[in-house]
Amino acid sequence: MNVAHRPFSPEWAAAFKEAIEADAWYRDVAAKWTWPVALVLRATPEYGYADAVAIELTLDRGRCHGAAIRPLDAVTAPFVLTAPYAIWKAVVRGELDPLVGVTRGKIAVQGSLATLMMHAKSAAALCACARNVPTAFPDED
Repeated sequence: MNVAHRPFSPEWAAAFKEAIEADAWYRDVAAKWTWPVALVLRATPEYGYADAVAIELTLDRGRCHGAAIRPLDAVTAPFVLTAPYAIWKAVVRGELDPLVGVTRGKIAVQGSLATLMMHAKSAAALCACARNVPTAFPDED
């Protein structure tokens, strides 16, 4: 039985890393991606996120060497994607493509947008990995 974890928690980050590492499609399409990425959840006190929180993924050539929860001031990734809770929930559920979210201004990007767009399949595969993580959304308790 898979235990569902609260999104943007250390347990969820660890399960996300495992899902990425286990995914052959991600490994294949992200073979040329060599940069860490941080996914930032804006503060959402009503769901228990008093401050913004980031998951920093150490991604390199189709592998994930780490997934750590970090405060914003500790993020060093060259690519940072920031969104509110509802947007990340839609991405994790597969209801919103992250690049569509970026182009519509729903997800803010720090880093080269051109580089992200050149690796659109990598982003899609990464999101597919997130959908494989059992997730307990706090607004559904």
